[in-house]
Amino acid sequence: MGTYAGWNLGKAVADARGHHVKSVSYADASELRRSVVHTSNWKVCSQSPSAGTYGTSTKLSFKIVEAGESCAHPPRASSSGKSSSGGSSSSGGSGGSSSSSGGSTATGGGSTTTQVCSIRSNAGNCYRAGQFCRNADVGATTTDAAGRKITCSYQASANRWHY
Repeated sequence: MGTYAGWNLGKAVADARGHHVKSVSYADASELRRSVVHTSNWKVCSQSPSAGTYGTSTKLSFKIVEAGESCAHPPRASSSGKSSSGGSSSSGGSGGSSSSSGGSTATGGGSTTTQVCSIRSNAGNCYRAGQFCRNADVGATTTDAAGRKITCSYQASANRWHY
């Protein structure tokens, strides 16, 4: 598999999942830590691991910016130190169940961190274990409002968030 750099985020996530990678996550490459509402409005700047052959145990992570922004010079936080809404990562797709937006994991230096409620419902609420999740979120990880790690997977005849 080649590099996804320059790809539309929604298409990159769908293609990677089509190649059966274990999970796909993404994070804003800027200092603003923005949430992703529609994957079609973002583009991939880089990926980890780099291009190569991926297996079903591969965890692929993208650094992204909004479409139209420069990967070489992503937006910076204002001098006051305030940033846009927090979040990053995994999503895209549709399903007949509750939907989410925003993100999940951000990787760097070989470690993975998950922000509290980085994947939220369209109403802006944190998910709880047992709630439905979208097909595109299968394999994604976030936290509930209490900071407990939850993962989307197929359980009890549907995709659901669980501990």
